[in-house]
Amino acid sequence: MSGLLQQFYNLADLMIVGQLLGQQAVAAIGSTGSLVGFVLGFSQGITTGMGLIIARLFGSRDLKAVQRQFSISCLICAVIAFVLTLLSMVFVGNMLVALGTPSSIYSNARNYILVIFAGIPISMAFNLFANMLRSIGNSRTPLIFLTIAVIVNIILNFIFILAFGLGTSGSALATVISQLVAAVSCGIYMMRNDVVFHFKKPIKLKLTEVGKQLAVGIPMGLQFSIIAVGALLVQRALNSLGTNAIASSSVASKVDQVAMLPMSALGAALGTYIAQNYGSLQYKRILVGIKQTSWISLGIGAFLAISIITFSDMLTYLFISAPSKSLLELNSLYFRVVTPWYILLSVLFILRFTLQGLNYNLLPMIAGVVELIMRMIAALIFVNYWGYFGICLAEPLAWGGGLCTMLFWFPSVIRQIKHLVKVESPGS
Repeated sequence: MSGLLQQFYNLADLMIVGQLLGQQAVAAIGSTGSLVGFVLGFSQGITTGMGLIIARLFGSRDLKAVQRQFSISCLICAVIAFVLTLLSMVFVGNMLVALGTPSSIYSNARNYILVIFAGIPISMAFNLFANMLRSIGNSRTPLIFLTIAVIVNIILNFIFILAFGLGTSGSALATVISQLVAAVSCGIYMMRNDVVFHFKKPIKLKLTEVGKQLAVGIPMGLQFSIIAVGALLVQRALNSLGTNAIASSSVASKVDQVAMLPMSALGAALGTYIAQNYGSLQYKRILVGIKQTSWISLGIGAFLAISIITFSDMLTYLFISAPSKSLLELNSLYFRVVTPWYILLSVLFILRFTLQGLNYNLLPMIAGVVELIMRMIAALIFVNYWGYFGICLAEPLAWGGGLCTMLFWFPSVIRQIKHLVKVESPGS
């Protein structure tokens, strides 16, 4: 649910900008989406991996280890956030040029993304705190603070854009400040209510301890970034089609991302559930959880696909008050091509998070490489022949490639779990 609210958070930004500043501003922010996803996705993946470590330790009731690993996670994240912020802000201009950002939106795009990159430590802090709380079964608290942040973000967007005339940089500033509110609130709550999440400088810190955290966090961070590299290539191909295509993809992909999140959230919850039960040796519950979550996710995927195709024009008007006819046609094309494949995507999320919950981190990363290759094919070949239709094909191709890769190994993983169930309950 928190993931869904996080995307609504981003969605509200684009809707307000579209209504107040118009189609060009939407294109400017949209042109930075893949770049933001590349950098922030890496940090998000790392904190997700750290949360899984805590979930396993909490499942085995080793609370002293939970507190120590939390403190180590904080130190690692502080270093990573500093490095990511420094590198991203130094090379932001080079990255936008490399993506072929059109000159008509370059200034607005740069102003927006510079502020977002300056807030990387804040974003990483909230992701870390939220994942830690979720790892012990407390998903309600991050949701509450994220809800408050959404409200703050909406209010600040209107203030910075209308009252101060800050344009796209004002929208980015509203995002960073509201994330700061969520991160600080979450941190204070943890210090006051969860003893295991009190930061204490680790005594006799060993490199092996840091290495174990990075061994889980880095592959998940790379998985997020590898997938984002494909999005960068698609973005570069998209930029070559002009600002109208960029604006269309910005709107359609945001709707797409929000639609994905119920399925992604179910998968993430399943991953944490599996990690906890794996730590407490409750193997039968793992199989039941996979089966039940799969059916729910499939149903959600089918419902969302039908709804989005039916109301595609209405969704476009939510973002831009006076969209061009070409924009409406491009959005309709995107939804008709992409959304029917949500059923396939729902299965992909189940497999990915199941494997991560069982500590099979290499397999999802390999699947991420396959997704990258499929997006490369779409960006480098299909766009040249079919234009915007080639852009639309990128996501279904990537999902299909990733799913086929994980399906190759997944049956053997399930057989291992079933074997553990028999060992646990020999009489059943």
